[in-house]
Amino acid sequence: MSGDAGEDAARAAKGRKLALILIGAVFVFIGVEFAGATFGWSNQIMGLLEIAIAAAFIWVMFQIYMLWRERQ
Repeated sequence: MSGDAGEDAARAAKGRKLALILIGAVFVFIGVEFAGATFGWSNQIMGLLEIAIAAAFIWVMFQIYMLWRERQ
């Protein structure tokens, strides 16, 4: 039984870490949008930064899916 509790705790910790990364990516996205509008960054720079942030979102979603599959 204690092995199951340890695995559950590890999965919960991984889920919390993924949630924090996702929240961080959202704040970075908001910050980039604000900075781009404030400093007049070009569409090319904004697009590059947004692609990088989208990659972080996709990575987190994939990790969440893998975590869900691990639980099954």
